[in-house]
Amino acid sequence: MLQELGTARLTAPSGCTVVAYNFPSWHPSPFMEKIFGKKWTEFETLKKSKPLYPGHLFPKYPLWGYFNEADPAWSEKEVQAAADHGIGVWMIDWYWHSGTMFYHEQLEDGFLKASNFSKLKFALMWANHDWKNVYPARSPNDAALLLAQTHSEQDCLKVIDYCIDRYFHQPNYWRLDGALVFGIFDMGKLAKGLGGADGMKRAFDGMRQRVQKAGLGELHIQANQSYGGHETKFKELGVNSATSYHTFGWTFGGRPPGGLSPYCDGAIATIRAWKKNRGRCNVPYFPDCPVGWDDSPRFGRSAHMVTQRSADQYELLLRAARHSVSDQRNKIVFLSSWNEWTEDHVLLPDTTHGFSYLEAVRRAFQS
Repeated sequence: MLQELGTARLTAPSGCTVVAYNFPSWHPSPFMEKIFGKKWTEFETLKKSKPLYPGHLFPKYPLWGYFNEADPAWSEKEVQAAADHGIGVWMIDWYWHSGTMFYHEQLEDGFLKASNFSKLKFALMWANHDWKNVYPARSPNDAALLLAQTHSEQDCLKVIDYCIDRYFHQPNYWRLDGALVFGIFDMGKLAKGLGGADGMKRAFDGMRQRVQKAGLGELHIQANQSYGGHETKFKELGVNSATSYHTFGWTFGGRPPGGLSPYCDGAIATIRAWKKNRGRCNVPYFPDCPVGWDDSPRFGRSAHMVTQRSADQYELLLRAARHSVSDQRNKIVFLSSWNEWTEDHVLLPDTTHGFSYLEAVRRAFQS
């Protein structure tokens, strides 16, 4: 780790903002219920998962039992756990497909109605990718398309109008340098749908004008995963910062399906990705720390599975990320993720690791 960072000793800057991605598929959502039946959640996929090799620690179950995250009482428990362990922001995956929405109930009916919601800030990452039936599927490529993602300038304005109406006025919506943070998962897909980089810039300009007209100040647009080759000109296009949603991503490329990789390999690849992305992006880049990766509940033997992970190794990666932002004005570290149960990157306490990953976060950023 020290060799990859090019240092003999880690620095430990204070005042880091810790942001955890939140994937809200753990409550009944009407769009999904129409397809899979009443009260369905992705927990059904987790429950049916099986170990695929000797020592495979699956399925992992929530330590507190299965839950409905759109219930304010449950949300209060999650908020308290995050705040108690040094997490300051939830970056919530948000799904809008030309006006069709799902999974927003966690935010609107759960988090924003929790009595302690002000203990955490929140922001949205528009997860602007096609939605497939992975519950389960033979492989990512074989999964049936449930809902395609299309883009138009008018739809981008509708997105921002909805956010202005429902979210941006909240006192705990996350701002960076005073501007409302709005993340976008796939910049390449967005640009393609808008006719290219110029169309994307026009859409961003229009979105900003809407926010300003509403009296809410500035909009900070963040690239959260796929850059589409635009990273060297983000600033000119109106993108303010960049990060990653999980830097392993081995299921979708890089390594053959069905393989096993030790966590340490992923951690080194992650540090290298930080350096590469920071060098290519012409806006501030913030590192992401993946807990692990194993999407065998979704894809069985076509999955890629990270092995030999532990909270101690994760803490080392967190401390590496803390060191890597020591020279930045905004010291921000992302964590993937709070609750990706069927991809095996979960900070919430589970029946295998208990609270150890949350405790690693607290040690890394509060000591």
